Amino acid sequence: MGLENDLKLIGLEEKEAKVYLSALELGPTNIQNLTEKSNIKRSTVYEMLKSLEEKGLISETSKGKRRLFVAAEPETLKKSIKEKEQLLNQILPELRSITNVGFVKPKITYYEGREGLRKVYMTALEARGKKADWVSPMQSVIDNVGEDWMNEYIETKKRMGYWIRSIHISSRQYPTYKYIDPKTFEETLRKVRFSPQGLDIPSPIGIWDDKVAILSTKKEGYGFIIESKDYVQTMKVFYELLWSASKTWEQMNFEKNNSEEKEDEKEDDYWSTGK
Repeated sequence: MGLENDLKLIGLEEKEAKVYLSALELGPTNIQNLTEKSNIKRSTVYEMLKSLEEKGLISETSKGKRRLFVAAEPETLKKSIKEKEQLLNQILPELRSITNVGFVKPKITYYEGREGLRKVYMTALEARGKKADWVSPMQSVIDNVGEDWMNEYIETKKRMGYWIRSIHISSRQYPTYKYIDPKTFEETLRKVRFSPQGLDIPSPIGIWDDKVAILSTKKEGYGFIIESKDYVQTMKVFYELLWSASKTWEQMNFEKNNSEEKEDEKEDDYWSTGK
């Protein structure tokens, strides 16, 4: 019954609504008629009448020795709602004063399988500033989403004018990866550094806007995005520290060449001294 549902929406219980509507239709009536009209057992009708009387929607009268029940005019419902609204307005300041407005649960979105992990990367492309920071253990990245797909992703990102900083984890490189060539860094809008030796981070991590993405290795096959300003701030500090400790391609190459030169010098010393 449509009116019953409407009355439930404004605060009446289902059986209260049935008894009230029955009383409206019958006019001044007795308990027996209300029981038959509402199709609710007698004892429950008594309970509902008492409840409705407390809400000002039913009144009791008598005619001779007969007890009669009279439904209040429908306008009474409007008056009741206004009274509740006035009460709510009165207590709102106190409710606000005890509300812990600082407590905000972070939003966490979970992804699963290869397509889910690809979705994480695609979501990162929606960043407002068209930029993101990534920790990239490239072996895990390629295992997760596929080499061809990642190649296309980098080209898509380039067409969008989307820049990233990427810290490659030295212990998890993918030597045959097309875009490991330093000549491709700037042209594909990437600033790349290489983590210190001995640091092993197996999970790709992305940071953009107020979001942090963490992806597992292929073995576990899941990823999630956390939307939290506090967590992003924490992760940005971590990222900047790691970025500062990491080396550019040129720095790595210089150290390698410098080490080779020292080895050559040692060899020359050996032959010149005979020791």
